[in-house]
Amino acid sequence: MATVRLVRAVDRRRVAWRNGAGLTEEIAACPDTAAGVSLWRISLADLGESPTAFSTFDGVDRVFTVVGDHGVTLEWDTHSATVPPWCPHSFAGGQAPRCIPAGATGALNVMVDAAAADAAVTPVDLAVGPIVTRPAEVTALFVHSGTATTEVDQAEPGDCLVVSHGEIPLRGDARGLLVRIRLHP
Repeated sequence: MATVRLVRAVDRRRVAWRNGAGLTEEIAACPDTAAGVSLWRISLADLGESPTAFSTFDGVDRVFTVVGDHGVTLEWDTHSATVPPWCPHSFAGGQAPRCIPAGATGALNVMVDAAAADAAVTPVDLAVGPIVTRPAEVTALFVHSGTATTEVDQAEPGDCLVVSHGEIPLRGDARGLLVRIRLHP
């Protein structure tokens, strides 16, 4: 049976970045109780408008997606990448880039233990048709505009629906980001 959790924007817990350089709002996480480390985590970071350095997460794969109005440039020692809004960008968490926003913005971060899980993030428009969650994955829908519904819940802009262990349709006219996390067998 599917487990559905509606995480309202007002209910997210704000925590400091690991390096103390900023704040993030935790949407959902799956802690590995044996090691005390998250197998996966979805959060929304406030990037502000000034350059900053990201935290290092060795052994973690990261999908970074700007969800504000302004894109960013990510700079590493050997290269850089311009990341426009709503274009997911993957990189190894052990490579902590410097982030240079083009203006005040934010980003959805999906981080998974590289040895235990895979993640994909895709922009979606539910007005095109419903999306059905998959039983072998954790699916999260971050709503940017419009609404998304299950049989019981309705997510508004800024909210996130997190579904695990089942197939249910996500319907509505929402535009946003679909996150699919699959744990390795």
